[in-house]
Parts: sequence; structure tokens; C-alpha cells
Amino acid sequence: MTVFVIVLAVAAVGALYGWYVAIVAARNRVGEALGGIDAQLQQRHDLIPNVLAIARRFLQHEASLLEEITALRAKAQPQIGQRDFQAIADKFETEAALAADMTRLFALAENYPQLTSSGPMIEAQRTYREVEASIAAARRFYNNAVNSLKTRVETFPGPVVSGLAGVAVLPPFYQAADEARSPVMAADHL
Repeated sequence: MTVFVIVLAVAAVGALYGWYVAIVAARNRVGEALGGIDAQLQQRHDLIPNVLAIARRFLQHEASLLEEITALRAKAQPQIGQRDFQAIADKFETEAALAADMTRLFALAENYPQLTSSGPMIEAQRTYREVEASIAAARRFYNNAVNSLKTRVETFPGPVVSGLAGVAVLPPFYQAADEARSPVMAADHL
């Protein structure tokens, strides 16, 4: 009987250790994914001043949008590399606002044929689309890593082990609003 209890205790400790290792590995994958997102966001941040310099010549009466983009970029820049929950959530919120304003800028640029036919602007838009595609890929990798970590942390004995390891689930990068997930009824738009 004593041997059975000892074997059972060793098996339990081994299982807890294995779960701990799995949680730490999942946390490290999330960190790796955050690093990938940060690298892509840095590329976006490096590109924005060039786009604004090109657009500024043509969009003088849209100065408030250009200033808003500049302010968001300045706010987002120091958030790159942050690893605590609230800083990450704030970073994702700032980046979403920045992406929305850049989309507005490119939409406004369509009203200026001289701007949209400008070689530098065409190249800047192409590069921006490539960077956004890379951000989307990095976001998918990050969200997958976060979901994997969340599953490990929320499945028993994950809550116990993650508490001992000091591991918490991080926020996903972009969740579509409920109205964006609902089906589109074409008849409503005709």
C-alpha cells in the first residue's frame, strides 16, 4: 500500500510539473508572438512619417487627421515591447485607432488624383498594404498562442499551476465587434 501511495504521489508531482512546463512553454509562445507583432508594428510606425510627408502637400485642409495620426503614432511608439496585461491592451487599442485613421487617410487620398497618381504615394500605399498583411499574419499567430495559453490556464490543473507560476492570460489582438460577426443581409442595403 505504501509503495502505491508513493508511486501515486510521484505521478501527481510529475503531472503537475508537466503541466507547469506546458504553461510556461505556452506563455513563451505568446511572448514570441508579441515580438513578431511588435516588429510589424515598428515597420508600420517607420512608414507613417513618409506617408504623411507625401500626403501633407495635397491634404492641407485635412490637417486635423494628419495631426491625429501623428499623435497616435507618438502614443503607440513607446508601447512597443510592453508585456504587462494593461499595457498590451492599451497598445492594441491605440494600434486599432491608428490603423483606422490610416485607412481614412488613404480613402481621402482617393479624392486627389494628383496624390494617388504620385509615384511615391503609390509605393507608400503598396508598402503599407504589405505591412498590414504582415501585421494580420502576426496577429493570427499571437491570437492562436493566446488561445493555447488560455486553454492550458483554464483547464484543471491549470488554474492551480498557473497561479503558482504567475502566468495570466493576455488579451487577444483584435476581436471583431458583434455587429461585424452577424450575417449581412443584402436586402437591407438595396
